[in-house]
Amino acid sequence: MDDIRFAERDLCVTEAKIAARDVQVHYGTNHALKDVNVDILEQTVTAFIGPSGCGKSTFLRCLNRMNDTIPGCRIEGRLTLDGQDIYDPRVDPVQLRAKVGMVFQKPNPFPKSIYDNVAYGPRIHGLTRNKAELDEIVEKSLRRAALWEEAKDRLASPGTGLSGGQQQRLCIARAIATSPEVLLMDEPCSALDPIATAQIEELIDELRAQFSVVIVTHSMQQAARVSQRTAFFHLGRLVEYGETGQIFTNPHDPRTESYISGRIG
Repeated sequence: MDDIRFAERDLCVTEAKIAARDVQVHYGTNHALKDVNVDILEQTVTAFIGPSGCGKSTFLRCLNRMNDTIPGCRIEGRLTLDGQDIYDPRVDPVQLRAKVGMVFQKPNPFPKSIYDNVAYGPRIHGLTRNKAELDEIVEKSLRRAALWEEAKDRLASPGTGLSGGQQQRLCIARAIATSPEVLLMDEPCSALDPIATAQIEELIDELRAQFSVVIVTHSMQQAARVSQRTAFFHLGRLVEYGETGQIFTNPHDPRTESYISGRIG
């Protein structure tokens, strides 16, 4: 029976874009994440929801090894991207982050021109051979991020001169310029007004055709609008994971139902 379970588990690893098995995260003596098992599917928006401090952003940062930069952080278990262990010592975290892009809560454009913000990743990873190829990537990335029409006549202007919503779309353009396979978003709309939020949500839906998108959000309404699958975290554990409609209308775990109905959180 154990052999059958092991075979089924391996099958999940090969089918998932990202697979987590028995993931634990410790910050010093604090056991921040416990026994997380989840499959992130291709061309799907997956939302992580749960109360503040429940572990959702900690887990998100595991997916591109951002936790490597935190002193005293220790990660156990297995995390794979296309079946490859991303914590294998032979994996270069810089190259991994080219494959697994990230957009943060607060728009953080570099103090450079709009053009140079988007060109930064392709330049440092050596993805282009000449200026014409770089121009093409910059335009394509800005178009994908729905920013080209607003930015094409001011590419030499500072990225910091854009509005908040435009800055966040610039950060998305910068993240996708290296042609990642997965796009992580840590509360990408929490600093934005409702109009900019609606634009980013529309963009997330469009990006799903090209990337696996994982979004941490404090807004259950946003999770319901943009995602196909939802994971509910509580007190460092992944309580429930499934299709978004099922999670919100017919959750299996009473803790999920309590959070969605507002009784906890």
